[in-house]
Amino acid sequence: MLQGITASLSGKAIGLVGANGVGKSTLIGALLGVLKPHAGTIRVLGMEQPENAIEVRARAGVMAEQAGVFPGGSGVDAVVFAGMLSGLSRREALRRGHRALDALAVGEERYRLTKSYSTGMRQRCKLAMSLVHDPEILILDEPTVGLDPPGRTQLLDLIKDLRDEGRRILLSTHILHDAEHVCDEMLLLEGGAVAFNGPVGELQGRDGEVLTAIGVGFNESYIRTLRSAGIEILSYKGEQLQMSPRSDQEFMAFWKATAEAGVEIRYLGRDRTTLEDAVVAVMEGERSGH
Repeated sequence: MLQGITASLSGKAIGLVGANGVGKSTLIGALLGVLKPHAGTIRVLGMEQPENAIEVRARAGVMAEQAGVFPGGSGVDAVVFAGMLSGLSRREALRRGHRALDALAVGEERYRLTKSYSTGMRQRCKLAMSLVHDPEILILDEPTVGLDPPGRTQLLDLIKDLRDEGRRILLSTHILHDAEHVCDEMLLLEGGAVAFNGPVGELQGRDGEVLTAIGVGFNESYIRTLRSAGIEILSYKGEQLQMSPRSDQEFMAFWKATAEAGVEIRYLGRDRTTLEDAVVAVMEGERSGH
């Protein structure tokens, strides 16, 4: 059950992320006007839901997690069928269907029966079915479910190509790698509520950048000098030091202490918090009430 969802997102590709059961599919149902909210307002493509559900669905392409493909026919039959359900004539659905399958690199396999398809081919076929009527927005619910790592990467690359061509995408997934591969904004759900919404870079940058130094001559005296200058030392082991200078003054103090201690720096680089670490930090903060 969703509780107090408030978010406004307009990125090219938005990741709807959270563990199974947090309300991702419920939110998609509400966005499409299938489910009616008890309170509040939902706007999709500038139109309120569920009052404009029919128009929104006509302008959206949906790849549902549980839905299958057209049974008893070929891949192109399935895509044409989806196009006709969207209001296209059979001739136009056939033309657009081949174009969608071409865009997803589906060759002669489009003429095989879908019941003989691998999981990867079935997912490509489902994606083509969501694209055939040239929608303004794609809503993809767990599109990589059941795929092996190479198949997942191939499908995500295809989705990213669609994003780069100007297609707006909502990608619902519990796999952070999928969201990181495709999305520039994220809506993170935890316990039916919003834990974070905004640019992925902002999420990863919540705890600032980590400065990693590798060198020769690190010792306890040197570390104490850095700490006395106000520099936060995150970890120190052997020839590697991780710290988080918060200002140019602290960064200058680092180089001054390094020169005075005769320490030789062989590598210095900035690293952002990984997306997984950032999400875990947000989740733990939500659970603890911070």
